[in-house]
Amino acid sequence: MKKITSIALLLMLGISRMSAQDIIEIVYDGSEATVNIPSGINDVVSSRNGANVIITSNTTDKEYVYRVKGASADGSLTIKGDYKLTLQLAGVTLTNAHGGAAIDVNCGKRIAVELADGTINTLSDAIGSHKAALHFEGHVEFKGGGKLNVSGKVKHAIRAKEYIELKSSTGTINILEAVSDGIHCGKGKVNNEHNYFLMKGGIVNITNVGGDGIDSDDYGVVKIEGGVLSVNIKDDASGLKADSTVTINDGKINISVKGEDSKGIRANYAVNVLGGKTIVIVEGDGSKGMKAKRYDSGSTVLNGGELNISGGELSVRCHGKSLPSESGSTKCVAVSVDADLKQTAGDVDITVFDEAIAYTLGSETYQGSETHTGGSFTVRRVPWEGQTGNYQYDMTVYVAVNNNGERLTNYDDITIGAFIGDECVGYGIFEKDGYGVIRVRNNDTSAHPVTFKLYRFSDHSIYDLKPSKTVTFQKDTNVGEPSNPLVLSCKMKLRGDANGDGEVDAEDIIAIANFVMGKGGVMQENADVNGDRVVNIADIICVVSIITVK
Repeated sequence: MKKITSIALLLMLGISRMSAQDIIEIVYDGSEATVNIPSGINDVVSSRNGANVIITSNTTDKEYVYRVKGASADGSLTIKGDYKLTLQLAGVTLTNAHGGAAIDVNCGKRIAVELADGTINTLSDAIGSHKAALHFEGHVEFKGGGKLNVSGKVKHAIRAKEYIELKSSTGTINILEAVSDGIHCGKGKVNNEHNYFLMKGGIVNITNVGGDGIDSDDYGVVKIEGGVLSVNIKDDASGLKADSTVTINDGKINISVKGEDSKGIRANYAVNVLGGKTIVIVEGDGSKGMKAKRYDSGSTVLNGGELNISGGELSVRCHGKSLPSESGSTKCVAVSVDADLKQTAGDVDITVFDEAIAYTLGSETYQGSETHTGGSFTVRRVPWEGQTGNYQYDMTVYVAVNNNGERLTNYDDITIGAFIGDECVGYGIFEKDGYGVIRVRNNDTSAHPVTFKLYRFSDHSIYDLKPSKTVTFQKDTNVGEPSNPLVLSCKMKLRGDANGDGEVDAEDIIAIANFVMGKGGVMQENADVNGDRVVNIADIICVVSIITVK
C-alpha cells in the first residue's frame, strides 16, 4: 500500500511540474510588458511593442496556460493559434487606449478563462472598429472565483463567435458599460447548439449598456441553470435576447429595462420557465416584460412563439403607456405571447400599472391559446402611473405597515405608492420578509415632502398612510433599514364588520338586518360586502359566507 501511495504521489508531483512548465506569463508594467515563455516550449513565439503583446501558438496537441497580470493604461494582448488554451486572469488591469480589444483570443477552439481566486481583473477598450473589449474567435468557458470588470467603449463588452459558458465555479463578472451588448455570442447556422449563452453559476451584473444585456445571436439560445444575474437596461433593447429560445432552469434573475419599446426577456421562438426565481420590471412606453415571438416565414426559426411554465417563480411588473407610431401604437404589455401560453406548475405574478396590459396571446397569423393545469397565475393592477425611469435621482425607503395598530405580516394583497405632491414617484410590492423596499425618484434634489398611499388589490381600495416620521426627498440616502423600517399606519376597512367592532361575526348579521329594516345604523363601507353600493340582504349572505370560511 505504501509503495502504491508513493508512486501516486510522485505522479502527482510530476503532473504539477509539467503544468508549471506549460504556463506562459504575461506581466504588464505601465508602458511595458514582459512575456515569460518556459525554455521547454518551442512552438509559441511572442512579439511586443511597448505594452502591446502578440502571441502566436503553433501547437497541435498541448493546452498552454496564459497567465496575465499587472497593469497598463495603454496595452493589449492578442493570442493567435489553432489549439485550445487557458487564459488565466490573475490580477490584470488593462486598457487598450490606441485602438482594438484589450484582450483578443484569435483562436476558433475552446478557450477556458480562469478568474484566479482572490483577484480583480479590469479590461477596457477606447477607440477602434473592433467588436468587443474582451473578444474570442471561438467558444469560451469561464471558471474560477475571481472578479472580472469589463467596459466596452466601442461596441460589445464581451463577445464570442460561438458559445459562452459560465461554470458553477465562476466568481463575479461585472459589465460596467457597453456601447452595444453587454455579452454577445453566436454566429452560425439554424439549430446549431454551439450558439448559446449558458450560465451554471456565478454572479453577473450588467449595466450602462446601449444594446442588449445578453444577446445569443444567429439562432442562438440562452440557458440559465444557476447563479445570480442582474441586468439594468436604460435604452431601447432587451435584458435577455435569444434568436431561438430562452430557458430558465434555476438561479436568481433580476431584469430592469427602462427605454421605450424595450423587452425584459425576448425569444424569437419560445420562453421556457422551469425553475428559479425571475423578476422582470419594464418601465418604458410600448415595452414588453416578456416576448415570445412567432415567425411564419423568412430566414429564421419558424413557428414557435410559446411561453411554457413548468416551475419556479416568475414576477413581471410592467408600467407604461402605449407608444404612438406611424402605423398606430405599440402597447405596453407585461407578457406578450405570439402563440400559446402553457402552465403546468410554478408561480406567476403579473402586476401592471396605469395603462399597461397584463398579457396578450396570438398574432396576426395565429390564434393563441391559454392553458393552466397547475401552479398559480395571479394578475394585479395598480392605478398609479409610475414611470420611474424618467427620473435622475433616487432614495431608498424601507417600510412596514400597521393596520389598526397591528403590524401586517401578509402583504400579498397590497402595494405601496410614494408620492411627491400628486405624482407617483415610486412603488413597493412586498415579498415575504415583513418589509418592503421603495425606491423614491425625483428630478429635483430639493427636500420635497414624500407621502404614501396603500392600494388593496382585492377590493381596489386606496388608503392614505401616516409615516412614523416625516420623510423628505434626499438623493442617494436611505430611510429606515430592514431591521428597523419606517412604519406606515392606516385604518383599512374590514369587509363585513358592519358594527365596527373589529370582528366579523353574527352581530354584524344582526346589524345589517336591523339597518335593512330601518332600525339602526351601520358602517356602510364595511357593510356593503359585495361592493354594489347598496346594503341589503345580499350583504347578509356574504357575511354568512365569511363567517363560515373562518
